[in-house]
Order: sequence, then C-alpha cells, then structure tokens
Amino acid sequence: MKRTSEPVFLASGSTSGQPVACFDASSIVHGADSMAGVRQGLAGALEWVRAEFFKRMDGDPGAIVAVVTRPPRPGADDGLLFVAADGPLGGCGEATMFACATRSAGAGSSVVFDTTSGPIHGTDGGSGSVTLRMPPVPGPPAAHTVTVDGLPLAVRTVPVAGNTFAVVAAADAGLDLSATGRLARRGDELLGEIAAAVSRKGAEPPDMLLLTEPVAGCATRSAVIWGNAILNQGPCGTGTCARLVVALADGEVGPGSVLRHHSPFGPAFEAWTDAGHVMLRGRVDP
Repeated sequence: MKRTSEPVFLASGSTSGQPVACFDASSIVHGADSMAGVRQGLAGALEWVRAEFFKRMDGDPGAIVAVVTRPPRPGADDGLLFVAADGPLGGCGEATMFACATRSAGAGSSVVFDTTSGPIHGTDGGSGSVTLRMPPVPGPPAAHTVTVDGLPLAVRTVPVAGNTFAVVAAADAGLDLSATGRLARRGDELLGEIAAAVSRKGAEPPDMLLLTEPVAGCATRSAVIWGNAILNQGPCGTGTCARLVVALADGEVGPGSVLRHHSPFGPAFEAWTDAGHVMLRGRVDP
C-alpha cells in the first residue's frame, strides 16, 4: 500500500540498560490482516525509520526501535514491529516494554500489542516498571551437538516471540561473561558456526546467541549477541524467555519460580510462567 505519511518519532530511552526508541506509524494504511502482512506492506516505512533513527538522528547502533502500527488483530490496541541498525528484527522485549510505557495511559493501565508471533499484553506498573505477558511458551528446547574448533559443543535452540536462540553454556564455549570486549566478536563467529551446522541438519537456524551461566538461587547471567556482532546491553526480553525455558527443562528452577536474569552489565529482568505464558518484568527509563 502507498504510505500516506511518514512515521513519527515518539521517544528514546533505555529498558534495563538496553537503548531503545519508539516510532508511530499508525497513520499509515496497510490493508493487511496479519502482522506478517503489515511487516511486508510497511517495508518502506521500516526502512525509513531505520535511516531516520540510525543515520539522520545518529541513534545508538545497538538500539532497537519499536514501530507502532495499526493493529490487524481485533482487540489489540496497536500492532508492533521492530527495527535494528541492520534492518527489521523479529522481536524485542526491551523495545516492547518501552512501547508500552510510551503508549500507556498511566500506572495500572494496559496495552495489547499485536506482533508477528502473537499478542503481547503490557501493563504499566508505575515508576518505570513494566510487565509483559508474552505469547505462549514454546515446547522443550531442541538439543544439538555442534563441532566448533574440532570439539563437540552442546547447543539448545529455543524459538521465542520472533527470535530463535542458540543457548550455550559460556564455560563450554570458553568465554567469560565479564570479558565483554571479546564476547561480541567471538559470539558473532560462534553464532555463524552454530547457525550453519544447525541448518545443515535441516533445523531452523538460530539468529541470536545466548551465552549463559548456571542458575544459582533463582538468578543467572547471560550475554546475547545478534546482528553485526552486537552485544545486547540489557538482559534481552526474548532471551530471558529462552533462558527460563531452558532452566525449567533442566530443573534449575521449578514452575512458578521467579528467575532473575542479568545482563553482563548488571541490570536484570524477572521472569516466570503463568498459564502457559512467560511473564517479564523490567524497568523503563526515558
């Protein structure tokens, strides 16, 4: 469909340490009956947002931008798509929380977003706290053994809310999550090797790498690498969902337990399951 106007910049800030922004494209008529169709129909608008934020506005190259659209799903308040510096992104918990805070009517109010992976319910808890009810929890993680540098590496893949994660124990990959300078470079290489190996087996290749530590006291730490060797600054919302799925499968936490999932830089999300959905709680800062 022909665009009737340009998307409007609403705000930028951070969610639990991750730089984020939000644009409003709801004035653009798309005529689609699904968010996959909206993403296709608004491809030009998403490219405009990418150029506007990352080039003309000189936005943080590691930021993720939420783009609000007209919702095709009945009962949704907004459609929601995501843009990174290198193009559209499947999903993002931090950007969704930021969009919720931006579109919220105030503390206690809720916003329902239609996304390509299903509806996400956001609740403004006030004072910057936002809780998301994510789409249904995926099935058990798929297990793979991948040869890296001549050695076997255990990998679990988990699809969550538009992203597919390769979950790897940081110690098994010989990586220290405190050495953030090396994480992005080596993580990007590792993701490419894992994706190629998984694809050769006929399975869905991951587009994000989650390097994690064991759970202790219902808390853990992980690094998420994606795009062009980008190390996520926040704990990653969809990555937190994936980590909770693995923790439940491994018995590191029990059903109903709250997992505190830290980024290598400190901030954390809290995650738990409720009626088959992952609930995420984080903090939005303007």
